[in-house]
Amino acid sequence: MIKSRAQIGLMALGLPDKPLNIGGPEAKRSSSDSSNTNTTTNTTTNVTDRRMVNDGGGAGVDGNNNTTFNSVMTTDLGAIAGAMDLAKTSVQLSHDNMTSAVGLADQTFNKSVDANTAMFGINASNMLTGFSKLLDASNSVIQTAKDVNQTATQDVAAAWQAQASTSSGQKFMVAGGLVLAGIVAIAALRDHRA
Repeated sequence: MIKSRAQIGLMALGLPDKPLNIGGPEAKRSSSDSSNTNTTTNTTTNVTDRRMVNDGGGAGVDGNNNTTFNSVMTTDLGAIAGAMDLAKTSVQLSHDNMTSAVGLADQTFNKSVDANTAMFGINASNMLTGFSKLLDASNSVIQTAKDVNQTATQDVAAAWQAQASTSSGQKFMVAGGLVLAGIVAIAALRDHRA
């Protein structure tokens, strides 16, 4: 016999393939020996609500017959919230102080850079002026040395010429004149250096 999907579903659940009210194997519609039994069970459950609301560190007591129920609610009385506020304030102050310190460091650095730049400009200008004066002094000394050398050369040449034309007895005087001309040239050179 071919079973319907509904019957296969009933059999999968462990039930007979025909419901009892349709003529399943044990039910007979026209049977007169069926009996009706009605059983009524009444259950009474008493629920006592023992919840107590204790806010802000309160205490509560509840009793039922000989049993006492205590509820003590202890809170931090705002200590945690105060600690959180203190931590937030501390973090904010640290942030503000760090920002202020960084700003001050930035200003100090910028002022230092500006001061160094100005000082470098002044030093460079002074150095350039000093080099210019040193160069002028060097040129003056060189010119003086040239002049002294030229004068000494002319004097030596004149003395030599005079020596050649004089007699042999006067040669000693010419040599002395040459020595004196050299001393004068050296003295003039020293005066210009000072």
